[in-house]
Amino acid sequence: MMSTFATITTLFVLSNAQSWVPSGDLPVDFTVTFSAPEMVYDVCNRDFSQSARNITVATTGVPVTPGETAMNPTAMTIKGASSGDMFTILMVDPDTPYDYVSTDEKPLLHMLITNITNADASTGAVIDPYRGPMPPPCSGDHTYHYLLLRQTADLSLTADDLPRYTPECNFTRLANRCLFEVANFISSNQLTTVGYVTMVGATDGYVRYNYVNNRGMSEADSCRGLDGYDPCPTAPPGSSSEKVMVSLSTVMASAWCLMFSFIVN
Repeated sequence: MMSTFATITTLFVLSNAQSWVPSGDLPVDFTVTFSAPEMVYDVCNRDFSQSARNITVATTGVPVTPGETAMNPTAMTIKGASSGDMFTILMVDPDTPYDYVSTDEKPLLHMLITNITNADASTGAVIDPYRGPMPPPCSGDHTYHYLLLRQTADLSLTADDLPRYTPECNFTRLANRCLFEVANFISSNQLTTVGYVTMVGATDGYVRYNYVNNRGMSEADSCRGLDGYDPCPTAPPGSSSEKVMVSLSTVMASAWCLMFSFIVN
């Protein structure tokens, strides 16, 4: 069984350091909450069940599934803020398997909200709306970072300003989102990270179902790594890289595959 993702031709080795990830205790408690519905996704010749539950992301490394966090958060809670504080919420994913989409320092933008007042996220200006996790099959765990940033003043940013922070993003399907310069965004807008949580998720039934039914990926590619389908490619023996690039030449082997190569969330 052949696949457009079968050939791994090069390793993309990156430092694990991310200058924009805060360290130590932060002064503001930040929590992201989701309400997951009960669902069944029929794909890959099997049913993937998802139970209804509430998910609270109040620390780092909270395990989730993309299906559970597909819809907008039901709440983003800010506690411990001083009166008059204004905030920005930034969500990014540095773990896509393509270096033209994200790197450790320049991740993929998933959400940006500014000018939050009264510690109420609903008061903010949505510059880029929430986009839930959609990690490609065989790309391993993705860590989704939420940064709560304190502003020094009102920000006049709009969606038209996003290219300023994605100057190296040349991928049309992800225009103004790929290779987002987090450190530049924080420093140029005089922001300070005061809250930070992360959630970790990998490919699930929701992802596989959506790639087949809504994004045009073949079942063979969507179901890679499952029993009865091709295994996931692996890095060459002895490699220490955690990030492996899929051969672009393989993707370009057919116009169909190129059309859907934006499946990277």
